[in-house]
Amino acid sequence: MKMGLFRKRWYPLIKLLCRPTIVWDFNGTLLNDVQACLNALNTLLKMRHLRPITLSYYRENFGFPVIQFYEHLGMIPSDAEDWAVIGETFHMRYLFSKTLQLQPGALEMVTLLHQKGYRQGVLSALEQGLLELQLAQFGLANKMDFVLGSRSYDGASKLEAAATLNLKEPVILIGDTAHDAEVAKKQGWECILCSAGHQTKQRLKACGFPVVERLDALASMIIDRG
Repeated sequence: MKMGLFRKRWYPLIKLLCRPTIVWDFNGTLLNDVQACLNALNTLLKMRHLRPITLSYYRENFGFPVIQFYEHLGMIPSDAEDWAVIGETFHMRYLFSKTLQLQPGALEMVTLLHQKGYRQGVLSALEQGLLELQLAQFGLANKMDFVLGSRSYDGASKLEAAATLNLKEPVILIGDTAHDAEVAKKQGWECILCSAGHQTKQRLKACGFPVVERLDALASMIIDRG
């Protein structure tokens, strides 16, 4: 068979089979909620007579599991029930924030991947019900093939949840924290990090994966890569 005929018949199929599955982080990656999180956190700190923090301090120190970050700020739960109360109080403040909005290019990128036939979904530390609610609220739910959140509001690690997805390679995880990079490395996935979210560009660069400042830069890195 001539190479030209081979490419015409089979190359589109091979390219389709080699398309990566896209795994999105939600908070900070698709959803610009950094200010909302900071405001809710500072409310909690004031309630416990602790000093509020700045946005720059937050982005330079925030990490997973969230409880370790809270303890670093001096907000140490007395027990599991107290930690649950902290989580619920935080999310009630967070939900009513007027600053919640999608990251620039998020809807456009998710829509483009959907139109191009890429399989994509969300892996998040956000509680499942709230995650599904916000995905629907911002017009993303009907473009996702899978959505996996947390069973609680405690902001725990996503390592165990990622393993349950059983995704066939190649996979690209798109996130905004060093924890997303950790998840990708553990699963053997590719990873692209966006510095518009919860951690600084300097912290993300140390993870060893590509870093973008805006999500619209992803088109050339995913769709046009082959």
